[in-house]
Amino acid sequence: MKTSLKVLAKNGCENTTIATLAAEAGVSRGILHYYFSNTEDLVSKVLEYTSEKIIQSTIKDIRGKTVEEITNNIINDSIMSFKEYPEFYVFLFEMWCASRRSDKIKNELLICSDKVTQSIKKVLDEAIQNGLLQLDTKNTDEMAKILLALFNGIAFEKFMRPSRDLDDRKYWIQVRNMISSYLKPH
Repeated sequence: MKTSLKVLAKNGCENTTIATLAAEAGVSRGILHYYFSNTEDLVSKVLEYTSEKIIQSTIKDIRGKTVEEITNNIINDSIMSFKEYPEFYVFLFEMWCASRRSDKIKNELLICSDKVTQSIKKVLDEAIQNGLLQLDTKNTDEMAKILLALFNGIAFEKFMRPSRDLDDRKYWIQVRNMISSYLKPH
């Protein structure tokens, strides 16, 4: 799966075949055909596997004891994710493009997005229940979607502008202010 992610991020879906993936992974094409009916099936499984891995490794650490800590953890975990899994975000945008042509990939991408949204929503709901956030729980689903869109946009910008310094404090101060203003009571 890791090799497939790297190859798909580098070559894109349309320039990747089972034969290419088998050669890169050092396995026979027959093995891949045994587990995956075609490239579209393999791509969907790579998306499912990698998105689950990213969710498990990043979302778990965004809890906090104050609005500021939650905000900082959201930002720090996103930065870590961008640095640790750069191929995933290239692959994710490739999947968005491929989802326009493949219902199977589109469905898997929607499932991935829903899982991330629900994971973020769960953290926000817990913070509300613990009295850390003064939000209406009816709004946490939308807030989770907004946060996902914000960080996917930041990842896309990093992908388009590789020279973007993820440690640039001026940039993140603006992101922090935006998130904090939404999470703090009005």
